[in-house]
Formats: sequence, structure tokens, C-alpha cells
Amino acid sequence: MQKQIKSYGWLLRQKTKIFFRSNKFKTKMNYFKASVCAIIAGAILSFIIIGANASNPLLFFSYVFRLAFHPLLKDQTLTYWAIYIVAGLAVAVGFKAGLFNIGVPGQMLLAGSMTIVLGLKNPAISQGAGVVGALLISILVGAALAAIAGALKAYFNIHEVVSTIMLNWIVWYVMKWMFMNPAHGMWNSNHNSTIDIVTAAPNFNLTLNGQKWIIPFIIAMLLLLTVIFIMNYTVLGFRIKAVGKSRNASLYAGTNVRAYMIVSMALSGGLAGVLGMLYYMTQSTVLQFTTDALPVVGFDAIAVALVAFTNGVAILPIALLWGIIKTAALQATQLPDFKMSKQMGQLIFGIIIYMTAISALFIYFKPIFWIRRWWNIRHHVDWKQEYDEYKQQIKTYQRQIKTINKRYRVKIHELKQQGDKELIKSYREEINDELTLYAGKITTLKTEMRFFTNSKYKEAAKIGQRGIKTKYDLAVFIALGSAMDHFVQVKNEYLLKKQQASFLKRNYVQTVKKCKGQTKQKLSQLYGLPKKDLYARLVQLQTQYGDLILKQEDAIKKVRESYYPVFDEIQQKYLTDFKTLQSKEKVVTKQLNQEIKKLKHQQWKEMCQFKITNYQTRKEIKHELKAIDVKLKNDPGIQKEVMMLKKDLTIQLATMKQQFDVENKVVKEKHRTNLPQWRNELNQKLNTIIKAVGEDNKILKTEYLRQKSVYHKSAQEGGKN
Repeated sequence: MQKQIKSYGWLLRQKTKIFFRSNKFKTKMNYFKASVCAIIAGAILSFIIIGANASNPLLFFSYVFRLAFHPLLKDQTLTYWAIYIVAGLAVAVGFKAGLFNIGVPGQMLLAGSMTIVLGLKNPAISQGAGVVGALLISILVGAALAAIAGALKAYFNIHEVVSTIMLNWIVWYVMKWMFMNPAHGMWNSNHNSTIDIVTAAPNFNLTLNGQKWIIPFIIAMLLLLTVIFIMNYTVLGFRIKAVGKSRNASLYAGTNVRAYMIVSMALSGGLAGVLGMLYYMTQSTVLQFTTDALPVVGFDAIAVALVAFTNGVAILPIALLWGIIKTAALQATQLPDFKMSKQMGQLIFGIIIYMTAISALFIYFKPIFWIRRWWNIRHHVDWKQEYDEYKQQIKTYQRQIKTINKRYRVKIHELKQQGDKELIKSYREEINDELTLYAGKITTLKTEMRFFTNSKYKEAAKIGQRGIKTKYDLAVFIALGSAMDHFVQVKNEYLLKKQQASFLKRNYVQTVKKCKGQTKQKLSQLYGLPKKDLYARLVQLQTQYGDLILKQEDAIKKVRESYYPVFDEIQQKYLTDFKTLQSKEKVVTKQLNQEIKKLKHQQWKEMCQFKITNYQTRKEIKHELKAIDVKLKNDPGIQKEVMMLKKDLTIQLATMKQQFDVENKVVKEKHRTNLPQWRNELNQKLNTIIKAVGEDNKILKTEYLRQKSVYHKSAQEGGKN
């Protein structure tokens, strides 16, 4: 039993440590902060509105969460969680490609309608066949509908928002006509809705062990993992994100931008189709057309994707929150402890959605940074003085603008009394130029002041406690990076020694393939040499066909060019008489079309004759090739050469196999003897690297604490002075 190599977990720990201190992680945390702040802001506004209704907001939200996981509503909450996961993914995929798929309601409606049709037209369908069939149909119809909008955007630059909204309502009215038509037999006039698929097809459902949420959640998680894998680990995902970030750069890089726009919309539509299947098989098993309203879940999907910043992992908790509010907010408003209308739950939900729609603004919400920057300016004498000078200069210019406006009002009143409009116009232009000059100066000063405050903040950060910490982190990362490179190098050296047998086998397999390929090439030359002239004739026929097409195109082009002088002459002659010009051009155009038609007819005859001749020639060549094959097979000399080549290959392969077995045995014996020694050497080197990193960290930590202590002492002495 081989002894396990130690210290492998150290590399993973250091990589994790670096990641959590990297700029990439900080950027992700900014997005997380924005989402959390948006939800908190929505909750605060909801608290105010609930409090204004003489109710306890804390008690209300506690009831919302308790009701959501009550045994009676738990199944519905978890089902909505799965639904919102798929909904968020559908919109997020479009956002990744820079496309706003607002057609999710129409796509899920079309897919859900096809699901209902499948259930109503096949009442005896089994659960497995029904789920698989509905899933495939939903993906196909959703992807096809979204691909239409993608193609319109790619080829005609029609904005996807406009096209998807139009398609939404087209789908709505087509489905309304289809289901409400009595001839189709799917409308229940007593309930003013479609026939319920639960009663029409008892086995056509997503229920498993009495729970509706299990199958939808499994489907949602599989789709989530698939989308994350595609977007992060495949060429398709990389291309889609590249197109979303910069279409021009992707085009210059050789990417087929149009194709990837259509594919991304199709992927988004396919996910929306799955969303429709899940929704209409669990939450709404009938369709009603009494009011013209698209499925709200499709619009909620936009908010879910925005709050999650199109991050697949972040969609999970956001979807759960949406599922909780969707299930329990309305129920909580009807409890005896609260005196609220039914619309209050929707209002609270709407407020949270609105705040999440502007969640991107919270990325730029940095109160700690603003306070630090203000503190640095206010507690440094020179910086404060320069900052106050900027503000004073801006105030001076603003006062001058007020003075100019005041003078303008007085002067313009005098000029209006005189009634000189030219003088009024020139005076206004003069004042506008003067105001524009001062407004430009104020804008410049504000820009300079902003640059000044940011630069001084960075300067203070470098010389202050944060600067000392930054230098310490940088030194640690440099030392750690060097140690990790050495660690990987030592490990690779050990693996190279350990895998010598694998390398030897790989080289043997490649050599065998090379020998077989060389023999195959010799056999091809042996059989192909007598056929060389015939193959050349086939190529010549293909070339003649291409030349004939080019010749015919050139002939048509020359006919068209011969009429250019005629058109020029007509235009010069009847330049002022448009009607005559138009009639003459029609006559000449008709003559041109007739001549081209006649020429094309002649060319068609010529092409038909060529194809007949070509077909007969090819047929003769094929017969000759077959005859040569028969002749070669019956030729003793050729067959003797073939047997010699195969015999040489067999001898060569046997020699190589014998040599490989000997070398492989030596390498394995060497491994059996030296592997424990190599392992011990590896462990010693890795432990030495880890100890060195630990000692370097101690030295750097000591220096960091010393500098920090010196800084605090200097700050205290400065404060006393």
C-alpha cells in the first residue's frame, strides 16, 4: 500500500486565501452588497407602509416566513422556489449576451399551452412519458419563439424588447383563439377556462410521493448546474459572454456574432419554456382569458435576475425569497392580527421588486469611503485649505452667474421697451456665451476637486494604517506566490518521475500509430498510382463546371454593363421631364430583361448539355476505376508487394512490442525500488517550503506590527502637540 503524500492541502488553502483577498472577490462582494442593500431598502419601505396601517411590521414579516414553511404552504413555497430559479436563469442567460429577453411571459405561455394540449389530448398518458414529452416540447417551442426575436435582432437590428413584447401578445391572442374555439374541445364554458388537466389526465402531473415540489426542484437544479457549466467552462459560454460585453470586439476576433445572439436567445427561450411547463403543471393547471394579462411570473423573472446580477449561484437565495413572499405575503395580510386589504401583499411585493430593479445603484453606495475621504481632507491643514479654495472659487463663479442673470433681466427689460429685436438677440447671445464660460469653469473646478479629494485619499491610505496593511499584504502575496510556484515545480518533478511508465507507453502507442500510417500511405500509393490520371480527369471536370458558371455570370454582367451608357444617355436627355424619363427607363429595362432572359435560356441549354456530357464522362471514369481495382487485385506482382509491406509491418510491430516490454519492466522495477525515496524527498521539500513561508510570514508580521506601533505613537504625539 502506497503512502499518501503530505502537504497537498496547503496549496489549496493558500489559493483560497489569495482568492478571498483578490479584486475579483471584492467585485463579487460589491454585487452581493448591492443586492442585500436593495432588499433591505425595500423591507424598510415596506415597514413604513405596514406601520402606517397601524400594524406591527416585524410581526408581519415573522408571520410571512412562518406561514411560508407551514405544512399547508411549504409545498407551494418550495415549488415557487424551483419556478423562480428557472425564471431567473431564463432572463440571466439573455443578459449574459447583452440581450433583454422580456418575452419570457409569452414563451412560458406558449410552452405551458402546449403542455396543457398534450395532457388534454392524451388523457391516458403515463406520468413518465408526460413529463419527458412536456419537457421536450416546452424547450423546443420556447427556444423557437425566442430565436425569432434573436434573428430579428441579429439580421435586421430590431430591438429585442420591441419584438418580444409583440410576440408576447401574438402568442396570447393565438392561444386565446385556439382554446376558446369550441371545435377544438379544450374549453370549459361553465368555468370560463380551459379544461383542468388534473381531472382530464390524472397521471399527467409532477407529483412525487404526494409532493409537487420534488420534480420541479430536481429539474431546476439540473438546469442551474448546466447553465453554470456552460457559461463558465465551455467555449459556447465564453463566446456568449464575449458578445454580451463587446459585439464589435467579438466580431473582430472572428466570432459569428449573429449566430451567438440567436443561440443565446434560443437558450433563454428554452429555459422560459421549462418555466412554463413547471408553472402550468403545478400552480395554474388551467388557462383563463377573461382579462388580457400575461403571466406575472415571467416579469418577476427580470427582478430575480437583476438582484442576482445574472449570477447562477446568487439566483438560489433570491428565488427562495421571491417564493416566500409570493406564497405567504397575501396570506399574512388576511390574518386577524393585521387590518390590511388584499392588495397590501401585492403592494409590498411590488415595492421590493422596484427596489431590486434599481439595485445596481447600490454598487456606488459607499458611505464608509465617503466618510474617510471627508475625514482625511478635514484633518489635514494643507489639504483642507486647498479644498476650501476650490469651494470658494466655485461659489465666486456662482455669484458671478447670479449677477449676470440679474443684470440680464434688467437690461432685457430696457431693450424690450426700446423694441430693438436685433439688439435683444445679440445681447442674449453675449450673455449665453458668458454664462457658458462660467458654467464650464465650474464644471472644470468640480472635476479637479473630485480628482483632488480622491488622490489625497489614496495618498493618506498609503501613509496611514491602511497603507501599512496594504504593503504588508502585498509582501505576503509576493512571498506566497513564489513559494506556490516552487511548490508546484517540486510536485511536477515528482510526478514526471512517477509517470515515466505512462510516458513510455504513450510513446510506444504513438510510434505504433506512425508505423501503421506509413504502411497505409505506401499501400495507398501502390493502389493509387494507376488511378492518378483518372482522378486528374475528375478534378478537371469539376474545374470545367466551375469555369462554365463563372463564364455565364460574366456574360450576364457584360450585357448589363452594355446598357449603362444607354441609361446615362436617357437621364441626360430627359433630366427635366421625369415622366418621359421614367417611361424610357422602363422600356430599356424591359429590353435588358428580355435579352438577359434569352441569354439565360441559352446558358441553361449549354449547362444541360455540359451536365449530360459530364455525367457520361464520370460514368466512364468510374467503370475504368472499377476495372483497375479488379486488375490490381488479380495482379500477382501487386499482391506480392502488399504482402511484403504487411509482413514488414508485422515484424516491425513485434520488435517494438518486445523492446517496449523490456523497457517497461526496467522502469517499473526502478519505480518499485525508488518510489519511497522519491516520496520522502518530495515530502521533505514541500515541508521545507511550508516552513519557509511560515517563517517569512512571521518576519513580515513582526515588521507590520512594528510599523503600526510607530504610526500610532506618531499619531498620538501629533494629537498632543
